[in-house]
Amino acid sequence: MREDNEVSNHLIRNLERISPENSIFNKKCGRKAFFSLGQGNIREWLETFLPNTRIILEPKIIGSIIGIQYINGELNKVINKNSMDITESVRSLKIIPKRLAIKKIIEIQGVLYNDKNLSIRTNETEFLEIHNFKWQSKRLKFCAFQICHCNINHFQSLQELKHLNFEIPQTQFTNLISEIEIYLQCWKEGKLFTSYPTSGLVLKINSRRLQKYLGENNLSIPWAYAIN
Repeated sequence: MREDNEVSNHLIRNLERISPENSIFNKKCGRKAFFSLGQGNIREWLETFLPNTRIILEPKIIGSIIGIQYINGELNKVINKNSMDITESVRSLKIIPKRLAIKKIIEIQGVLYNDKNLSIRTNETEFLEIHNFKWQSKRLKFCAFQICHCNINHFQSLQELKHLNFEIPQTQFTNLISEIEIYLQCWKEGKLFTSYPTSGLVLKINSRRLQKYLGENNLSIPWAYAIN
């Protein structure tokens, strides 16, 4: 119990106060809710960082990206990529915690996915339709991959999500371009992240300080990159 409280207190201390203009939950329906991942020349992207910059590799899971907002520990609102309110559709899913032991506003991003075919390896992203949530609910899973507005390193935030009873993605660590190429080849051969239907890998800067320094633009997140 003491350990649980220490973990919760650590997260609470590092949650930022969310201003209405910065919350993804205040965008008008139809507007893009989430930033895209960077894409292009992976070598050029990596060479902008110091050689010892820690990179986390995650699976790029095929599914529907959603945002979940909790207020005073209660599930308050869920949105999809177009800022549509899908709270009632998602509230019926047992895989989404309805209460958290966090008495502050916390906003989480993750992906709903169907694990019926874990052999999927494609460059196309296949999103689940909202009206399919109910009949697919027995096969649906939810993987949380980010706590928004939180001042802790990425891997630490994943551990906090796990403590809150969310499924989190499998990860690998590296700071070498050559290792990233090896991991990518292993994924293409079906030897990496086989627990999910995937369309590639996601590379993320672990350091929250560096993430904030890189910031965000109107199109993408400079500290996260997708490759396939």
